[in-house]
Amino acid sequence: MRAKSIIFTSVLIGYVGLGILNPLVAPLIRELGLSETDAGWIVAASSFMVLLTSAFWGSWSDRIGRKPVLLIGLTGMAASFGMFVAVTEQGLAGKFQPAILFTLLLISRLLLGAAFPAVLSSSQAYMADITTEKDRAAGMSLIGAANGLGLVVGPAVGALLTALSLLAPIYLAVALPLLGMLWVAFGMANSKPQAHGQQKKTLRKEILPYLAVAMIVMMALIQTQVTAGFYFQDKLGLSTTETAQAVGAALFCIGFMMALVQFTVVRKNRLTPLKLLQLGVPVFAVGLVLLVSFSHIAPFFAAFALMGIGVGLAIPGFTSGASLAVAKHEQGEAAGMIAAAIGIGSLLGPLTGTFLYRISPETPFWLLILLLVLLTGYVWSSQGIRGKRQAVVD
Repeated sequence: MRAKSIIFTSVLIGYVGLGILNPLVAPLIRELGLSETDAGWIVAASSFMVLLTSAFWGSWSDRIGRKPVLLIGLTGMAASFGMFVAVTEQGLAGKFQPAILFTLLLISRLLLGAAFPAVLSSSQAYMADITTEKDRAAGMSLIGAANGLGLVVGPAVGALLTALSLLAPIYLAVALPLLGMLWVAFGMANSKPQAHGQQKKTLRKEILPYLAVAMIVMMALIQTQVTAGFYFQDKLGLSTTETAQAVGAALFCIGFMMALVQFTVVRKNRLTPLKLLQLGVPVFAVGLVLLVSFSHIAPFFAAFALMGIGVGLAIPGFTSGASLAVAKHEQGEAAGMIAAAIGIGSLLGPLTGTFLYRISPETPFWLLILLLVLLTGYVWSSQGIRGKRQAVVD
């Protein structure tokens, strides 16, 4: 169906844009004369706006329809990337004072964080509108596939385009949402929001452990992505372009292994959410230990591959676990709470990582290792996460 193809492409464009930019942030920040802490605030700004605006866009799409909100989101993403590349060009030319440069880059990321949830929430709502309960999971899996594919394609394309120039990938990030806007505008009908019941929602406490897991896992993932550029450059003595290419390749390893694990291990083995967490969290921790134990490029890539396996197991663990922990009429609220927990982790990760990096390059990663070791002990021993509503993830 055309609508499903457009939804898939729109979400893919969003994640590819994010994936293109992430490997470039660290080397660009240093090239612009800003600090690691500045980089943390700039990256965290978008996560902060995601946390603030996700619920708003979902509610707004119920009022005016999915298509207008999707168009707003794609327009905002194109504008944010356009502002980012324009400000960066002027900054590299020395036309901005550091404080002004930092402020303008921060604003561009705030705009990105406000726009991206409009794409994601309207796409998820549209998919729910056009699928029945029987094929809802299959429809939503397209959005998940777009997420994983974007994590693979974005960093890879970004790394390749840096051979042309450091800013070439960002120009592509501007163009993709504009092309997506045209397809949505002329190829998609506006979905009529369905009426919602007035049943009172009181979420069970069983969902709380999954929220904690989601926050810590995503904090570790985003913090690693942000600080990897500084770590690679400092440990391996790479140039700015070489750093962007190496980090892009490392993030490709994460995305590829995430997608591979979810299409093979998760889908073909009947594992409960708890078992997915018991396997995924410690594997993530082992990847981080490998990262801080060597100073060579090959072990770094192996470490990121292990982290991809761990995250690929953990994400379906906490998302499906949260869904199974609540009743049918609580599914939307549960999904919103998981999204909020992910947003909090994505906000804390860059801030803590870039702050601790100033102490030593290894300090942010040792903090994550400690948190993941404690989390491993929790998911293996806690009775709070061993509820009766444990079903296999097909």
